[in-house]
Amino acid sequence: MSSDKLVAPETRIDRPSTDKLQPAQGQISKIIGSGENAQNSIVYKTIGWSFFSGFLFSIIVFAYIAYKGDASPVDSIKSVWSIFVPVITLSLGYIFGKTK
Repeated sequence: MSSDKLVAPETRIDRPSTDKLQPAQGQISKIIGSGENAQNSIVYKTIGWSFFSGFLFSIIVFAYIAYKGDASPVDSIKSVWSIFVPVITLSLGYIFGKTK
């Protein structure tokens, strides 16, 4: 026999933690982490993007010089890497120079 009573479905409400020691995790924290992990992650991403950008601009400059043919490709590629090498060495110095 069925009863005519209405039975509410079981609901579960997930509420955020009220622990004040743990900060809320935003979109950027989900990508790069938090605390010391975030610092290291930013440095590694900086190194990666610097190498990627350097190679990309080197290819573009080389292709342009090959098309035009009026400048030395080696000097032009050196000037491209003179922008990215200081960023890479600064990042590596940060990683290896940290004291604990």
